[in-house]
Amino acid sequence: MKINILCLYYDLMNLYGDTGNVKVLKYHLDRLNVKYDIDFLSIDDKLDFSKYDLVLIGDGTEENRFICLNHLLKYKKDIKKMIDANKFFLITGNALGMFGKELYGKKSLEIFDFSVSKSKDRISEEVVLENDICSSIYGFMNHSDEINNSNDKSPLFGDEGIHYKNFYGTYVVGPILSRNPEFLEYFLKELLISKDSKFKFEDLNLSLDKEAHHEFIEFKKTKVFNSRKA
Repeated sequence: MKINILCLYYDLMNLYGDTGNVKVLKYHLDRLNVKYDIDFLSIDDKLDFSKYDLVLIGDGTEENRFICLNHLLKYKKDIKKMIDANKFFLITGNALGMFGKELYGKKSLEIFDFSVSKSKDRISEEVVLENDICSSIYGFMNHSDEINNSNDKSPLFGDEGIHYKNFYGTYVVGPILSRNPEFLEYFLKELLISKDSKFKFEDLNLSLDKEAHHEFIEFKKTKVFNSRKA
């Protein structure tokens, strides 16, 4: 088995170090003795989404997001085909806004039935999101996106983000996999089993990471902190 990963716009959409998600995956794939290829591609590259099992895009400036969106528009049919084929996407930060119908009045990828307008109030805060996938998600949000008419797909974490098939989209940055060991374990297991249903997924030995994560969140909840519940 080999996992083919695309880290897309690593140079333009990495405002909060979301390429760290790739490093975390690489580390655990090595420990599990799973072969992998990782491509780092950007707007000067021709994309072939059919090659990949997982695509990651992180957060960027507004200018960079529109540069990347203009590059992605020519591939929207390929992206939809990949999603429908149950391939994996991990889309973090304001990159999620590119996957709706409109972004600030401009045509977007039209993968999902939502539009994004610019909010008067900017969200810039640490968050704890309780959800059905794992006990809680911790991370950071910093964006001005207001999602409208998002009623056709399930939220990812509580009332936030989008989860459809194996598309995981969230405004949480951090990077999310390094900060959330339960979600990392869940996500990696789902990815590997989708590639080989007989794969014997070994314990990632994250007991200390999970304990530290839990204790940190409980500490944060006692402070001035935004905690949302599904």
